[in-house]
Amino acid sequence: MAACSESTKPPYIRAQVIDVYNNKTDIYNAHLLYWWQERGETAFLDTYNHTGRVLMVSEVKSNNAGHSGGSLVPCSFPLSDIGKIEWVITEAGKQMYVHTTAGAAVETQCLFPQELRIDPASGLADFKLYITGSTGKNVRSFDFRQDIDFVRTILITGIETQRH
Repeated sequence: MAACSESTKPPYIRAQVIDVYNNKTDIYNAHLLYWWQERGETAFLDTYNHTGRVLMVSEVKSNNAGHSGGSLVPCSFPLSDIGKIEWVITEAGKQMYVHTTAGAAVETQCLFPQELRIDPASGLADFKLYITGSTGKNVRSFDFRQDIDFVRTILITGIETQRH
């Protein structure tokens, strides 16, 4: 996959991706790739994608009793403001937490970001989120791509303002 034009502009995000098998991969120029299919008036699916450095999720707001599981509020986090993203398996299922560089831990769900939908009247057929990047510092294309469903932790390990 070739890097898009945004990938040639700073900041360049370094990250370590730890998958569900505990394999660790260091990547440079990390991006998030949103891939989805919409079904309109016809039986045909239209495929779209969006690559960027912003994590678009839904924050889980606690209910009146102070327990999680309340309402979902769309929110976004620039990768440069994130220290760690982790997925924890609990009795309630797989929980996603975004740990910001300011020290906050936010419980989120990785649902399709409605602001990406091309046709609000269409139906969403499929949605995937990938972490992408380069495994070499001077590699100009994205040679790493991992489905978020198979990731346990993403650690943001550095932010660079120029390519080396």
